[in-house]
Amino acid sequence: MGFSALSSQALAAPPYLFAFGIVLLTAYLSDRFRDRSSFLCIHAIVAFVGYSLIAIGGRFGWAVGWRYAGIYLAAPGFFSAITIIITWTINNQDSDSKRGTGMALLNIIGQCGPLLGTRLYPKEDGPYYVKGMSVCAGFMLLVFFVSLGLRLQLAKENRRRDAIASTDGDGDQEGLVTKEKVNRPQFR
Repeated sequence: MGFSALSSQALAAPPYLFAFGIVLLTAYLSDRFRDRSSFLCIHAIVAFVGYSLIAIGGRFGWAVGWRYAGIYLAAPGFFSAITIIITWTINNQDSDSKRGTGMALLNIIGQCGPLLGTRLYPKEDGPYYVKGMSVCAGFMLLVFFVSLGLRLQLAKENRRRDAIASTDGDGDQEGLVTKEKVNRPQFR
């Protein structure tokens, strides 16, 4: 794209530093508000817009500034989404063994990314890699819809558990997460 190696490295650092700050802020806010899905949906859409800018800008030969702006959206959106997905997976399991299994499955699925990534960015697609950026945009849109669906499913499950807890009269909060009693209606 006409930049020297040193300039390319200097231009690559700021979006990732910005993403690092956004990841920390997102982690703090999602903990503070005890809400993972809203933040995940927002960041998935932000990453979708970023990857779309990069892909469309490369396809139609837009100025480098547009594609660079896309990186400032894609990087924090993607990395924040990953952070929320990991946290949400851990938070939604009611026993240690389920948390461990969930993390193992998440890591197995996550390691498929590099396998797919090597096929999405072949050398002949450079320097714009429109196909790879388009696929990433599509997957971030998929993350949005899956997280929205999961949010609705978990809300339904919480209503079901509320109904069970109100009829049982077992409203105590002791032992919500134990090795002996899993799937208690009070667990959220």
